[in-house]
Amino acid sequence: MNPILAVIAPLILAYALPLWWCWELWSLPEGYFAHGPLVPIVMAAVIWGRRSDWRSREARLDLRGLWLLGPALFVHIVGAALTIDSLSAASLVLAVPGAAWVAFGRDRLAGLWPVLWMFAFAVPMPIYVTDRVAFELKEIAVRGGVWLAENTGLAITNEGASLFVPGQTESLNVADPCGGLRSLLAMITLVYCIAFFVGPKTMWRRVLLLLAAAPIAVFVNLLRITAICWLAYFEGVQFASATGHDVLNGLAWVVDLTLVLGMDALLSRSRAAQRSSAGPPTSERLPLAAVLAPPPATGHSATRLGAVLWPFALGLLLLSLTKPEADRSGRAVALPAVIGPFEQKELFAMTPRMFQLLGTDDATWRRYEDEAQQTMFVVAVFHGSNWKSIHPPHICLLGSDMDIVGEGKVELSSGETDQAGRILLRTRRGGRPYLSLYAYGSHGLCTGSYLEFFLHHAPRALFRSTNDGFLLRVETYADGPGGEAAADARCEALLASLMKQARGLLP
Repeated sequence: MNPILAVIAPLILAYALPLWWCWELWSLPEGYFAHGPLVPIVMAAVIWGRRSDWRSREARLDLRGLWLLGPALFVHIVGAALTIDSLSAASLVLAVPGAAWVAFGRDRLAGLWPVLWMFAFAVPMPIYVTDRVAFELKEIAVRGGVWLAENTGLAITNEGASLFVPGQTESLNVADPCGGLRSLLAMITLVYCIAFFVGPKTMWRRVLLLLAAAPIAVFVNLLRITAICWLAYFEGVQFASATGHDVLNGLAWVVDLTLVLGMDALLSRSRAAQRSSAGPPTSERLPLAAVLAPPPATGHSATRLGAVLWPFALGLLLLSLTKPEADRSGRAVALPAVIGPFEQKELFAMTPRMFQLLGTDDATWRRYEDEAQQTMFVVAVFHGSNWKSIHPPHICLLGSDMDIVGEGKVELSSGETDQAGRILLRTRRGGRPYLSLYAYGSHGLCTGSYLEFFLHHAPRALFRSTNDGFLLRVETYADGPGGEAAADARCEALLASLMKQARGLLP
């Protein structure tokens, strides 16, 4: 049997859903992996350009590739069993080079390993991870942009992500994408291509270029934000936020490329870059696992391997397609507007980006007040088979311009053995104390521990049984009357009441 039919084709079938998950994240309008579709195109172009070289070497089925493919398939099975799409997609990092190794052998792949490992740059990270990184980069961009503008003579101020330019009534808003994560990821991918597919093949040159990619991208983004501020000063915020923003984005890439190519030219001209390597590049040396492995299988093994992989791939695809249940909606909005002494005063609008981050539209964000007019904020997120998208509240809270002061657990006075997590934070601007009590809940579960939440739902997902539940967060500023103790009491009372209501909405 042809190795493509015996190995590559069944693995494409097995990875159909993780590949579709990657495509969905590549296609997000405000996503950070828009460069993703270009990666396999570049890989194919490089392989095609080197076809005269690799065609001259024998292609032979090599079961030593299972050192990579085996762990990849195991991780994919775990991800499919637990319905964690991001985990299955992550296994592609090993599956792509592993599948090529098994199908064609190391001799045929000599010199192509950097191409195969490149697919790692196309695999998206989970949304909540990228959003957290994007927030930190935005903080760097805002603070660095303000500092650079001030040191070039423009006295701008900021409130959070809003920049105020002298003489302008409107503010410049630094959105999450403007923090530079999208350009950073694309820049690292581009520098990888330059390092491995262009110029001398010395390892130290490649390492230095890759180490320089992130600092260059961050520095150029600071220059871009500063330039936008100056443009707003001379031409107005409207022009700077529209036409000026687009023009400066293009110029930023020109500067990025100029710096990288200039650095590469200096490295390539140095004496060390002119020396031939003492041996093959590290990325092409035979790993220890391969040395200890059995010798390559004979060509006649392709049919037997295909007879194993095709049923296995079909079973893995069916496992990926099978979900415990259809996700429900409408439960979060059904939580009552009046709960004991607490009355809803505002229902905040949630953006599509928020629903993407939460992994569901069955969520609500509200503001309550008690009889003393003390403000309480409530976030409720319900889940079904999408339980794995529920993440610890720390991610959102730290992304709200606050620092964690302390953490702990509290017992809820709800008549049950209910336990909640407690986080005390302080705002970075103003230093106000902020208290957050949260609980993961379901029938028979109320905990502030993410580990307990995971261990409760993972077996249910594995056996495709119902696993409906929710995450409740009750929060308030802790500098009102009575201080932190009074804030604790209010949060505990509201969370205990919401816990009863939320359980009543579960099937």
